[in-house]
Amino acid sequence: MKIKADNSHWKFWRAPHLDDLELLCGSNITHEYPPHVHEEYCVLLMLKGVEVTVCRGVTHSALPGSLGLMNPDEVHSSRSVGAEYRIIRIRPNSFRRIVSESAGRDLGTLHFTKLVVDDAPIFRSLLNLHLKLEQNISSLEQESEFVSTMGAFVSRHLGNYPAPRPAGREPRHVKTIRDYLKSHYAENVSLSQLTSITNLSPFYLLRVFHNQVGFPPHEYQTQVRIAHARKLLLEGQPISHVALETGFCDQSHLSRNFKRIVGMTPGQFSSQSKIVQDPTRRV
Repeated sequence: MKIKADNSHWKFWRAPHLDDLELLCGSNITHEYPPHVHEEYCVLLMLKGVEVTVCRGVTHSALPGSLGLMNPDEVHSSRSVGAEYRIIRIRPNSFRRIVSESAGRDLGTLHFTKLVVDDAPIFRSLLNLHLKLEQNISSLEQESEFVSTMGAFVSRHLGNYPAPRPAGREPRHVKTIRDYLKSHYAENVSLSQLTSITNLSPFYLLRVFHNQVGFPPHEYQTQVRIAHARKLLLEGQPISHVALETGFCDQSHLSRNFKRIVGMTPGQFSSQSKIVQDPTRRV
């Protein structure tokens, strides 16, 4: 949902498959907010301008490249000046589940102690996550990016966070996941489906799969889809039909991934394969 108020621009949407995670992006925001609270944990990614927050009797200023963090039910006031930012709002129950799964145990009360954080690698990861949650890509890719990114984020910015459990190779579970993705390559497989067939937590599953295979499950599924797409293109199937048959969102989604993996577009691949297969063509 896009909203324009005065000269400001807002976009708001939810991710139903991520427990109705709320996402916002705003630009050209100049506004003073009175004391208020949020029901969710809020993560603000500052892109332009400044966001000044008064909380716990202290003034905190978030500049471009900073993360603004806010706990649920914590009273604060804020002022945006020429601001552009992206915001992630996570329900408390969802946040606790993410933290317990990534930490390997329940950490009890969860509380951000710092309200403004400068952490360039995590900022880039969270920005990439926010952008991906805005795109029309598979649920598995969005879920995987969310779990891995949030796991890395909370491990660095929540107090008393334990060292992560070492990830083994888990060959039996990894084979189960690979076989499942091969059999259901055209389906919109969810991360919860993979956890249900392995009894691994989402965070641990992603780590052990990446450890053994070299990339996450959603990329493995994409590789399998591209392999099938090549076969269908060699049979002379139309690109739009191939995209539908192999589970891509649309033809452009197929084309982007095909070019990334194969090095040429589906159209170029089809043209070249016809030349190679034409027995009447003289060299």
